[in-house]
Amino acid sequence: MLKAIIFDVDGVLIDSMPFHADSWHNVFERVGIEITSEDIYFLEGNNDRGIIENIFKKYGKELAAGQIEYLAKKKNEVFKFDQVEPFKGTLSCLKELKPHFTLAAVSGSSRSIVGKALNKFFPCCFDVIVTGDEMVRGKPYPDPYIKALEKLNITKKDCIVVENSPLGIESANKAGIYCIAVTSTLKSEYLQHANLVLKNHNELFNYFNDIIPK
Repeated sequence: MLKAIIFDVDGVLIDSMPFHADSWHNVFERVGIEITSEDIYFLEGNNDRGIIENIFKKYGKELAAGQIEYLAKKKNEVFKFDQVEPFKGTLSCLKELKPHFTLAAVSGSSRSIVGKALNKFFPCCFDVIVTGDEMVRGKPYPDPYIKALEKLNITKKDCIVVENSPLGIESANKAGIYCIAVTSTLKSEYLQHANLVLKNHNELFNYFNDIIPK
């Protein structure tokens, strides 16, 4: 029986991934690394530490002591939160789901950014929140979703996950949770290991409308 719906945040609830990519581009330039937006889109879901480690590895750079903490801090400082908006119709959808299901948010972003976004755009919608800075291992490891199950006090069969990135889908798969993907940042060909791929948010909202008890 479906009891809870777990949402990724960036690229699912809020249209923020271009701003995250721009912020990472800014901070990696400071250490001589020129990244692309796609570099970040494919690493979406990982926490700051994981993104920094993967980018340094990809571009053949060695991390210095304290560099992860420095870059993560600078990234959060330059992130343009005031330009971020929720996907149209998301709040209405959550309000319709809320009376029937427990709602959770699982993000690789920091608590400061996630908390600010959820409080601003979706107040009082989410009962459980898991963020990247409280996890040692982020997505694609199952840890964030396992943590959400623990906080929700439910089994993996009692919920579904909504994702938009390959690492997020892999994380949900490893946790054994049914995963729906929406193609907000990457083409569907990169999301095929989800249980269900939807091409836009309207399809996602229609899916939820069909599962709400009448």
